Amino acid sequence: MLTFKEILQDEEFSLSKILIDADKYYAHWSNNQKETLSEHTSLTVDYCLRLCEVNGLEPIIDRMVAEICKANLNSRSEEAAAFVKSLFLKSIFYHDFGKVNENFQVKKMENEKFNQVKNGISSDHSFLSAYLFIATAFKELEESSFGQSEKAFLFLHVLLFTHPVLKHHGEISNPEKVEFEEDIIASLSGYLNLLNTTDGVNRDHLKNILKKKDQVFGLLNNTKSSFNLYTLIKLNSSLLTASDYYATNEFMLGIKCNNYGIIDDKLRNKIYEGVYSISYNRNLLKREDDYQREPFENLQFVSNKNLNFLRQKLSCELLYNLERNKTKRLFYIEAPTGSGKTNLSVLCLAELLKSRKDVTKVFYVFPFTTLITQTTKFIQENLRLEQDELAEIHSKAPYHDNGDGEDYGVKRKNYIDNLFVNYPVSLISHIRFFDILTSNEKETNYLLHRVANSIVIIDEIQSYTPSEWDKINYLLNSYSELFNITFIVMSATLPKISKLLLNKDGEQKDNFTYLVANKDKYFQNPNFKNRVVFNFDYLKSEEYSSENLLSIVYGHSETYYKKEKRVKAIVEFVTKISAQEFYEKLKDDLRFSDYKKFIVSGTVLEPRRKKIIDYLKSDKSDFGKIIVVCTQVVEAGLDIDMDIGFKDKSIVDAEEQLAGRINRNASKKNAELVLFNSRDSLKTYRADLRHKQHIDLESYKKILSEKDFDSFYDKVFESINQANKDPYLANNLSDFQNQIRRLDFHAVHKQFELIKDNTVSVFVPLEIETCHFSEGELRFLQSAKVIGEGENKVGGARVWELYTSVIENRDVDFIDKKIDLKILSPILTKFSFSIWNNKNQIGLLKHYSDGNEFKYGFLYLQNYVGVYSYEDGLKKDIETDCNFL
Repeated sequence: MLTFKEILQDEEFSLSKILIDADKYYAHWSNNQKETLSEHTSLTVDYCLRLCEVNGLEPIIDRMVAEICKANLNSRSEEAAAFVKSLFLKSIFYHDFGKVNENFQVKKMENEKFNQVKNGISSDHSFLSAYLFIATAFKELEESSFGQSEKAFLFLHVLLFTHPVLKHHGEISNPEKVEFEEDIIASLSGYLNLLNTTDGVNRDHLKNILKKKDQVFGLLNNTKSSFNLYTLIKLNSSLLTASDYYATNEFMLGIKCNNYGIIDDKLRNKIYEGVYSISYNRNLLKREDDYQREPFENLQFVSNKNLNFLRQKLSCELLYNLERNKTKRLFYIEAPTGSGKTNLSVLCLAELLKSRKDVTKVFYVFPFTTLITQTTKFIQENLRLEQDELAEIHSKAPYHDNGDGEDYGVKRKNYIDNLFVNYPVSLISHIRFFDILTSNEKETNYLLHRVANSIVIIDEIQSYTPSEWDKINYLLNSYSELFNITFIVMSATLPKISKLLLNKDGEQKDNFTYLVANKDKYFQNPNFKNRVVFNFDYLKSEEYSSENLLSIVYGHSETYYKKEKRVKAIVEFVTKISAQEFYEKLKDDLRFSDYKKFIVSGTVLEPRRKKIIDYLKSDKSDFGKIIVVCTQVVEAGLDIDMDIGFKDKSIVDAEEQLAGRINRNASKKNAELVLFNSRDSLKTYRADLRHKQHIDLESYKKILSEKDFDSFYDKVFESINQANKDPYLANNLSDFQNQIRRLDFHAVHKQFELIKDNTVSVFVPLEIETCHFSEGELRFLQSAKVIGEGENKVGGARVWELYTSVIENRDVDFIDKKIDLKILSPILTKFSFSIWNNKNQIGLLKHYSDGNEFKYGFLYLQNYVGVYSYEDGLKKDIETDCNFL
């Protein structure tokens, strides 16, 4: 198969040679300078080749194309693959050919060489580009020696590659639904005379076959290797739109992009050395034999010394198994809470980067922004990565600034790097990452080409809704093979999603390597197993009331305090309203008058939550009496260390995750997690497959006490697998795969939902201390005169005024506005919380708003005093019964 560079040597890829009077057509106009269509096309293709080269994409494209043709054609598959590969590049080359439209030249380019015409498409160029692309490919097929069945199969690919051309200014959707209206095709046929590549094409035959496009798309019903085809077209769209953006940006703004955030040998060595410069990892190398040889029987006594030894022993086992499987692409890290999973992951990362030169990017994927920030800090402090080497990518992260944000060129380059995530190591939310794999939206799909040849570390996978686990398994298996992605999935309560069926025919293939193959030796060790004792004495739901719970919390907290002379207790509820009700009664209860009391719930703003969590992690919290009331915002992975806990019964993995916030270093005696049952989980988790298993109390106790999560998850898997054997059941894996087979990009994106999100954002215009804002955010707010020099608080009302003025300002440059909104986004989140989009709830809050139900994505809580406080969030008499994760 020819390379892309070799394909480009053909004269048909020289616009000046195939388009009559090519230089009179313009593509863009900036500052009285006009870029010819030929110049833009050449620059776009050049960027495409660069992106393919730095991301190692051409071998991936070759493999997908070859597999598609081999799977579907009995003969001449290699020639067919060469044709399809040429189509891939040709679609990018042709993407703007429709700008030969006279109306575009007159209306958009003010080109005096043309007059307006009636052609049925006004000044649109995308449809004409698609038509010229089809005509060129059709002529080539007609003149080829392929048989009729082969031509039909290859013309299907012509129509499929047409879709990214047609949709390169919007989102890809469903290629089958594109209509080629006969009168419009007739009015556009004259443009075929402009190109040498379409001269002599049989127009009637082309018109007839476009009328029969539904029959052509019908071939998808029997097409094999459908995921390859789906991904090939999705990748084509990613490269087309990204290359077009880079090329347009270079002409319009004069900014040439050369750095694409790739791991080179220097950074590879830096990460490796950084990981092993951490004291315990350095010690691991020195004493590896000692850790491996020491029998588990000698490590049964509960102590911080034995716990640390077990952590090192676990690291040795992980590295041993990784060394023997380093060419594999799917790994599990299943390790107990408190074993140091973040460090285990960076050990894997260091070793894989050392041995796998093909890996050029790293993505850490998390369900919670607190974990992203926590892990970013760990990597920054220990691996010492620079600003342009590491980035947090989520709505609450400060806008990533690699240089002087006031310099025009640097400011625009920063925007592009943020847009395309041009950083070697990125920490990203799970919603954002899986959207890259499944989304049909243009800006999200930009990034698909970036994930190839990467290491992706996915933490706390049990946080995703179980109804999507089979799809996640399918996506990880498929993308790891096609895109050469190494996935590392880790958790203390790890659902082995590889046990799920891959299709309705019952195929089940566990391709994952278990890096902790000896996991029971660790989970059953008293240093992990008995670190926190579960107390099931209060689980009878009929005994529950907030008054009874206050007595239970007081009794256990006082008992602990008398023994240890301090107590740091946490009380977790399933719903915010129950947490708020309990907290209000706690504050009024004189028995707790000498306790420091905090609430951390979904309506408490992020800066306040962070301040509380930072306090709980500090030495200051190791004295006296402290009690924290919370919802499930403090669960998986957060490295706070409480003495005892109380939890509303929900699902077993959630119970274990909260236990992981207690006695993290096995240095405390009498640590326990007391479970109670308010029955709130019956409503909150009613649709969750884990909750539907109806586990009896004895089994529930056994799973938690013995850490037997596999038996619990097996029941969930059985339910999912049963559903997937029904090919007619909507929204199951079979249905998802069918949408992929039909290349219905819109339906694929719509059907894959990690979180059922039907929430609205509420903006509270109170004041927040400047210490909660980054230096870049403060510079931005000062330049906008939101705060003055020396002020120590940022007023929410002034931030809101700035936000609305940026949106409403029509005089500012489009990119400058986008940059301002990107910088403002994490600032706005500091003043915002989310609630369910419930008519009654919104109606209650609307009484305290500025009169608008919603404005620019928010409910503005103008009159918040009396119903909201910075310390406690929304008051309990405002019903916001919502499970904030």
